[in-house]
Amino acid sequence: SALSSKDLFHKEIAVAWSDNILEKAEKDSEVPRIFFSQLPDDLYTYELKNRKKLFITIILPLLIRGNEIVESERKQIKLLFNKEKFEKLKKYCIKYRISMKICSVNDTKVIKKINSLKDRLLTRVDVFPLSMMLAQAAIESGWGMSRFAKKGNSLFGQWAWDKSEGLKPNQSPNANFVVKSFKNLQYSVNSYILNLNTHSAYEKMRKYRKLMKDNNKSFKGDNFAKYLDKYAETGNQYVEVIQKIIKQNKLQDFDDAKLLPSSIDLESLI
Repeated sequence: SALSSKDLFHKEIAVAWSDNILEKAEKDSEVPRIFFSQLPDDLYTYELKNRKKLFITIILPLLIRGNEIVESERKQIKLLFNKEKFEKLKKYCIKYRISMKICSVNDTKVIKKINSLKDRLLTRVDVFPLSMMLAQAAIESGWGMSRFAKKGNSLFGQWAWDKSEGLKPNQSPNANFVVKSFKNLQYSVNSYILNLNTHSAYEKMRKYRKLMKDNNKSFKGDNFAKYLDKYAETGNQYVEVIQKIIKQNKLQDFDDAKLLPSSIDLESLI
């Protein structure tokens, strides 16, 4: 059922709540574990400045949680390699689209193959800068105003070719694709992160990420955005828009944000 912010609190309180969370995120890099399953259906009634604040407040925890899930998988993969439990790596190979031929490691003496598989997996199973993801969510969902975001929980405009999986664009009634819908906003975030971690179009981004990590360099959203030229038909113009959104809205201030431990905070609002 549609959720409205007025079901939770009046507009003034909603804005004050958002201001408080964002101020804490910028100052202490701490974000409460409050996860919305969908966007409020009355976002359009807020003036643009407050609408943006509410959007960021809702989406930021979901993005951090998405990164948390990937980071947990990354740690598990490292542990499996350390314990030489290679058979259990297959589920990660399937999820992150690495062929079974490469993933099949039965002989612990084949060090070269083991190291190659480990490098492939860890290059794909990793996190992304929050500022870049926030900017893309803002662009692709129109700051939460798009029909796909409101009706299909689609934050990143991902396509699907099975018409039953999403909503057809009104502007392109003859399109052979739909914009994929999701059960909730977290599913949309997780699918987007997986797409960036597996699709061949973002291989250069993953290599750049590995380079930054190997050299202990911090992740910066505007630098990562340079490798999103294939995300949209507008190419480099799309990259420039993302970088502009990051700068104008100071989204880089959230790059170090972490979720508060679940033991001392509300796990889910819904």
